[in-house]
Amino acid sequence: MELRDLGDAVAAVGRAFQIESHRLALAEALDSLQTTTSLPLDELLAGDLSDNPEQVAAWFRLLGDDLALDLSLEGLDPDAEPINATLRAGRDPRGALQAFLAAAQPVVEIQGADVSAVIRIAIGKTQAQAIAHRILAERPGELAAPDLLAHTNVVVMYQTAAWERLVALERLDVWASRGIVSAENRCCVFVCDAAGYLGGVALEIVGAANITAPVWLPVSPSAWRRFVERARQIRALRAEEQRWDHAPRFITPEHVALVERHAATTADAGLAETARRLAALRAALAATYLASQVDGTFAQGLNLRFAGARPTICRPDGDADIATDSADDSTLARLAGWAYAGGSPATLTIARECLADELPGGASVTLAQVEQAAETALEAAKANLTLYIQRNTTQYFALRQAAQDAVGAYSETVRKAVSDLTSDMVDSVYRTAALLVGIAIAWLIQPLASLWLLRIAIPLYVAYIVFLLLFVMRARWDRYVLEQTALRNRLATMDELTANLRARLIAPTIAADDYFQRYFRRSCWLYVALGALGIVLFILLWTPLAHSLAPAITSATPTPTHIVR
Repeated sequence: MELRDLGDAVAAVGRAFQIESHRLALAEALDSLQTTTSLPLDELLAGDLSDNPEQVAAWFRLLGDDLALDLSLEGLDPDAEPINATLRAGRDPRGALQAFLAAAQPVVEIQGADVSAVIRIAIGKTQAQAIAHRILAERPGELAAPDLLAHTNVVVMYQTAAWERLVALERLDVWASRGIVSAENRCCVFVCDAAGYLGGVALEIVGAANITAPVWLPVSPSAWRRFVERARQIRALRAEEQRWDHAPRFITPEHVALVERHAATTADAGLAETARRLAALRAALAATYLASQVDGTFAQGLNLRFAGARPTICRPDGDADIATDSADDSTLARLAGWAYAGGSPATLTIARECLADELPGGASVTLAQVEQAAETALEAAKANLTLYIQRNTTQYFALRQAAQDAVGAYSETVRKAVSDLTSDMVDSVYRTAALLVGIAIAWLIQPLASLWLLRIAIPLYVAYIVFLLLFVMRARWDRYVLEQTALRNRLATMDELTANLRARLIAPTIAADDYFQRYFRRSCWLYVALGALGIVLFILLWTPLAHSLAPAITSATPTPTHIVR
């Protein structure tokens, strides 16, 4: 691949100027590689560049304008003319190097080893970025679709060691600031000097030294949208249930979940170390998401607090705290995935409490100890969730049955109240009829006395009706309202019941309420009618009509006949 050739050219530049690989890796950033080195002039003149200056031309043919070399001599006599060389593409870099070496040869003969050659190296990544974008556009599958390519960031690293240096918890701030991880974008990292392929939904690591094309991970636009939504839910749940002032804006443990899709085909380890570091990073991130409180920043160090009776403190220190071969081996990652799977605070709380119970209270532990405790915590969390669900299920059905019983008891109470209303109404009618019969009998026995009896009995009867309306019927209505309110309040306190279920439970009570109110109104109107009838009769008793009744009755009554002998 073209990227592999670029990586080889960068490595050749480092070897030519005797720069160790680890120094070269430290000098490489995401957008360029820049370093300055110094060599004794005699070593530079005796090296490969002096014997084979053509290799400089080969570097510039591959790297083009991305490569810039500046050479100068340090330690010259104050009176000597400075000797410099600027090597750029399109400016005969081979000739410039030969001229520099030729000018430096007399200096060695005069000053010997006191003079050093200072080499400033700057290697950009414009050409490498263009090649990487072309590879992504030509890959098979839906990841080459324009909508997904528009959401894909590309990072090219000339050296795997430079990339591995970034795969650490303390470097995650760089990931966020340079777009390796963001809310809406994927990232594909190409390493030029390794073989292999690690595939993930949000992050891919491609070894440019592959002899054959990698087996690309199939990711559809819909799968990517689901991942984005899932990551958003995880971050929202963490923000609600955890105190972390400097929490990452985008990255979650799911972002660094990668699987090996293409292994190295040579004796080289390929991306094995990258996979190990990513697995350790995912475990460390999972620990931060499982902690109850996180203090500090990625760059300065984190303090994880696992809540319990006595909080446990963990200070992750790079990837040395945990050793894992793959992401699947991290129990912390599995525990965090289980805790955040359903987006439920209850599941996360159970996972945190189980993990805290497995850790020594009030002690400082390493990330490896937290990983070890997570193994038993995961099983305990699953068991506790089962018990929690069963307990809640039992409680739900018990509450629902209690609600149904309360509705049934209320309906029975309403029916009994209506029965009492009708019974009292019938009794009142019977009492009215009995009163009228008694008055009629008294009138027949003594008509004149019965008039005063009526004038006394009818007000008492009206007072009795008023007492029923203002006291008895009011008491019955207040009792009905209290029972109705008590039922509504009882159902409202049952938070486990859904609104639809409450509506279905209340439906029978609405019919019972209508039934009671209908007969209550009828009873009230009947009492009002009886009271009005009594008032009318009482008024009539004080009119001439009442006095005219007595003579009529008297004349109609037979008188004793005297027998005259």
